[in-house]
Amino acid sequence: MKSSIEKRYFTITEVAQELDLKPSMLRYWEKEFRQLNPRTNSRGKRFYTRKDIDLIVEIRRLVKEERFTIDGARKILDKGGQQVESTSPGQSQIPFPSGHAVNNAAQEEVVSRLERLREQLLALKAGQAANASEHNPESLTQAW
Repeated sequence: MKSSIEKRYFTITEVAQELDLKPSMLRYWEKEFRQLNPRTNSRGKRFYTRKDIDLIVEIRRLVKEERFTIDGARKILDKGGQQVESTSPGQSQIPFPSGHAVNNAAQEEVVSRLERLREQLLALKAGQAANASEHNPESLTQAW
């Protein structure tokens, strides 16, 4: 007679194999993410629920696919899974792997500064130091 009982708890080995992760990674994530807290028996064997597995899938997505740091992923999970908060309706933000967001104006400013610095460095490389920095080494740092 076949049983139609659905499994409620999974061992660390079962979860690791199912999600293609190492058990050591799961143990590490337990230390780093307070939300991930599987049950343990008296011998310390971990038992994960479906809710724990869903959380592990979300952590893996943030850390492995979205390239967030552990701290960045932790902050997102603490906020309830919201990745990037918008500043205003017309202003978009660009997510960075570290979990920070930079608006387009700030990004454009950084790109502009880097382009000016690149031009000065190329001029120096080409032997045109007089035009690039006017014999003033401070002018290279003025791009920043």
